[in-house]
Amino acid sequence: MVIGCQTEPSIDAFDTIGWQNDINGCLGDRLDQLDVLMNDQDELLGWTEPKITAYLGSPDYHELYVRNQKFLIYYLEPTLDCGAKGKENPLRMYVRMDALGQSKEISLRNR
Repeated sequence: MVIGCQTEPSIDAFDTIGWQNDINGCLGDRLDQLDVLMNDQDELLGWTEPKITAYLGSPDYHELYVRNQKFLIYYLEPTLDCGAKGKENPLRMYVRMDALGQSKEISLRNR
């Protein structure tokens, strides 16, 4: 019997606690760490949703997509829920999960 072993995702110089605590991007920590995360985004591809959420924290929003795919959405800039400094269309990071529950793509969008 062969058992596959995978290590947890890990990106040098990435502050997972700061990212996880920046709910809705209100604190600005996610935006400060964006370059580090995007430079090593391949490290997170192929991981299951529980592993992604253990590393990045619960997404701010989920979006269902076609063929049992979904997006985990993390706000990078403050949303309107953050008060006066919030934006109507903040920058957000989308992690596309395929029908098998693995991350396949990471992208940035304003809308």
